[in-house]
Amino acid sequence: MGHVIVERIIEAPVEAVWATLNDIERTPEWVTGLVAAEVVTPGAFGRGTTYVDHNRIGPFTHVTPWHIIAFEPMMRQVHVSESTVLPSTMSLIVAPTAVGTYVQMQVDYEFLPRLGWFARMFELLAMNQMLRQVLTQNLSNLNVYLAGKSVTPAPAMA
Repeated sequence: MGHVIVERIIEAPVEAVWATLNDIERTPEWVTGLVAAEVVTPGAFGRGTTYVDHNRIGPFTHVTPWHIIAFEPMMRQVHVSESTVLPSTMSLIVAPTAVGTYVQMQVDYEFLPRLGWFARMFELLAMNQMLRQVLTQNLSNLNVYLAGKSVTPAPAMA
């Protein structure tokens, strides 16, 4: 199983960071490779919410349902995907600091689980590094986005 953690201080108050992380429909404005996202369950955003991501991977769009399984306001949330390509658990942690907000993104995943040992080797040799780069870029984009500047997220990994 692959595992990646990235962290950064975002130059914005924790309330602004938390609100942006929870504004699923606008995440394509700062998340690499994301072309659309929508919440599909009614009610308040939080534990039990389901949303769908539309990611561009090369010439294809991959649709991934996500479920929020843990939600501690202004501190932590955990999202689980049902992707057949990259089933994942993503944890988001935020904490106020003297200069902004500490944000940690942690992703545990299996790349193409049906491929067995071949996929595990690819995770170790390439996928962890590629995913780390994407998540690092996303946190950089988030910082720019919250500063009120326009972000042009890069296309997803080809």
